[in-house]
Amino acid sequence: MTQRPTLRDFIDDELLRAPMTLDLVVDAVQAQWRLRLPPHGRIDGDPLRVLQTRRGELVAAALAALRTSAQSELARADVGPADAPAPPTRSLSLIGEDDVAVDIEIARCIEAVKLQAEAELRELQTFTSALVGDPNVSRDTNPFRPDRFVRALWRGVQTLPLSRGVQAAFLHEAAAPLAELLRRAYGAAAQRLQDQGVEPASHRTIVFGGGSVWGPELSRYRPPEDLHGLRDSMPSALDELPPVQVPPASALAPAPPQRPDPQLIELLARLFDALQTDYGLSAETIALLQRLQSTVLRVALRDPDLLDSYEHPVWRFMDHLAHDIETSPPAQRLRLLGLGRNLVDHLAGSESGDAAAFGWALQRLGAAQRHVLASAVKAAAPEIARLQRLAADQASPSTRAMPLDIGTLDTVPADLMPATEARPPATLADDGMPPGQQLRVYLQGEWRRLLSLWQDDAHELVLLRETDGEQLFALRQAALARLVAEGLAQPLRVRSLVRRAAEKVLRAL
Repeated sequence: MTQRPTLRDFIDDELLRAPMTLDLVVDAVQAQWRLRLPPHGRIDGDPLRVLQTRRGELVAAALAALRTSAQSELARADVGPADAPAPPTRSLSLIGEDDVAVDIEIARCIEAVKLQAEAELRELQTFTSALVGDPNVSRDTNPFRPDRFVRALWRGVQTLPLSRGVQAAFLHEAAAPLAELLRRAYGAAAQRLQDQGVEPASHRTIVFGGGSVWGPELSRYRPPEDLHGLRDSMPSALDELPPVQVPPASALAPAPPQRPDPQLIELLARLFDALQTDYGLSAETIALLQRLQSTVLRVALRDPDLLDSYEHPVWRFMDHLAHDIETSPPAQRLRLLGLGRNLVDHLAGSESGDAAAFGWALQRLGAAQRHVLASAVKAAAPEIARLQRLAADQASPSTRAMPLDIGTLDTVPADLMPATEARPPATLADDGMPPGQQLRVYLQGEWRRLLSLWQDDAHELVLLRETDGEQLFALRQAALARLVAEGLAQPLRVRSLVRRAAEKVLRAL
């Protein structure tokens, strides 16, 4: 009887086959370079010859990186608090356009593999989930998933004594052949596991939040412009409810009993129910928002403007509270949760029952975020001073204030001027990156959440800090603009929770 393979057996078996895949990728790139060499400089010499003579080092380095990443899957379940990695030390990375070109090619290569081998990846994941005892396929357990393989290949490419531009060109040429080779490899691996008696785990479709980086996000439904129409669509079979006492605007005025609006009550109940299924919110944040339901109802009974706009202070406070908590680093999360509980308790105990209290709470959230930003800027003062000196050294003399000698200017006839638009397209350098701006950026092969700390006067350099660590990145605006153009840098905006909830309620009608 054949012994059932383990995850370690699967990894060892695939590592024996990986060198052939890597060799075939190098062969494909060599074939392309024989037809047309990538743009290169004198320091690169002959890129084709370099690739031919150093391919062994490339394959060995890529295989070593692949082995390290695959074996980390084995130790993933055994990592305890005592074995947790030490927090990263503060460091500064200066990112230029050549570095961004590499990140773009890595992202494109990963996406190409995912698109080409989508079915094979899904099937193999059911087998690897069975090997690790994950019957519901709740996470990606494939030790050789596309991002790991592509990053391992990039580690090997970095051993070549070539410029970053040529190394990025290697990844560009490798994307298509690697996607096809991995598609076959994933399918063959799943077949081997099946032949060895591995029962695949129960497959389920996992819907990931957000749209693809490389395509537009389409929505079948559009949220209503305001909440009045949605309220009118609510059932109204609540006539038996007793009148409720609404606090009067003046303490001296009597409090006339008012019958509640049954449709308004039903609308708010459905909106808060929809918030519980928001995939982007943690359990702590949802619990905090649910405590506001009765308070929001009290405001709605006396403030009809609540349904007029998603920008009402009540909704804006909820949006900013959730955004600040969900985007905060672990070191600040508990403090923000505590602040949120205090503000929610204050709102619940407030007798005013109007939007002014929520406006005050929103200001408190803003003050807390400004304090966090000021502390981060103060901690990064040495790095900011270095970047200021760098920006001053690289600044070129401006010709704006120089007098013009008309006689020395070359002229071009009007009929020979190009018909294109005279003004160049706008870039991020036009508006800059003000401190406090949050971004989601693909840098150094990973998606990161970054916070802008500083930019120079000319908007040529911007200093960003990773929100989940101490890593600092100094990006040139041209590099950041290219990331934005490729969809690899996206601003983190405060999204409207009630708008999303209204869309869900509308779908359920």
